[in-house]
Amino acid sequence: MSNISCIILDDEARNVKLLSGMLQMHCPQLNLIAAETDSKKGIQLIKEHQPQILFLDIEMPGMNGFETLKNIAPINAEVIFVTAYSQYAIEAFEYHAAGYITKPINADKLVAAVNIAIKRIEEKNINKNLSSLMGQMNQQSQSDKIPLATGSGMLFVKIADILYCESSGNYTHFYLQDGKKIIVSRQLGEYEKLLPENCFMRIHDKFIINLNYIKEYKKGSGGEVVLENGIELPVATRRKEDFLSRFEKWIKRKSGE
Repeated sequence: MSNISCIILDDEARNVKLLSGMLQMHCPQLNLIAAETDSKKGIQLIKEHQPQILFLDIEMPGMNGFETLKNIAPINAEVIFVTAYSQYAIEAFEYHAAGYITKPINADKLVAAVNIAIKRIEEKNINKNLSSLMGQMNQQSQSDKIPLATGSGMLFVKIADILYCESSGNYTHFYLQDGKKIIVSRQLGEYEKLLPENCFMRIHDKFIINLNYIKEYKKGSGGEVVLENGIELPVATRRKEDFLSRFEKWIKRKSGE
């Protein structure tokens, strides 16, 4: 990515000058659109210009860096703290900072923090585009594919080929009928809304299954579903009744086709 907008907010003019010079030398992909030494004026600049990256000092008179962030929340910028103090690192990362650089500024650490920020910005753009695609495809009931954002780009998978989906924190694993596994950096709940309800069902906090691939149901507290590839997946106790009801209706519907 290039021409990424950024703003510097530091109460010492010499620090602003030093950092802007280092960015120009080591991070040419950044476009410094503004710099400010006064927190209140800085807040106005941030709200007006909506930078992609914000370089922020912590110890500033009147309003420190954390108070500044609270005054502009929610902030869409990736924040890189640049400070003379090391004791605020934990608090800084509670704000999901892309970097925490102590003065005097080390060029390698600066570049590393900027690269992390850029990667996050790229992921935001991918997810934004994916959400748009999902919305479009959700409106197109005849669509037989679903877009999956992978590390290398966008993959369009036939919905009918999906055996089941598994939640793994902020990631979702898609298992296909040909044995392939695709990992996507989006939560399972987002796909629960997108996958067609007539043949997909969430049977557990971790699993969504394609009803077309059920081979067997084993009784139990919640029970287990056996898919055609032999994989056994648990049915959550609280979802058992809904699952059995849905599955019975699905069988009747399939029989009537």
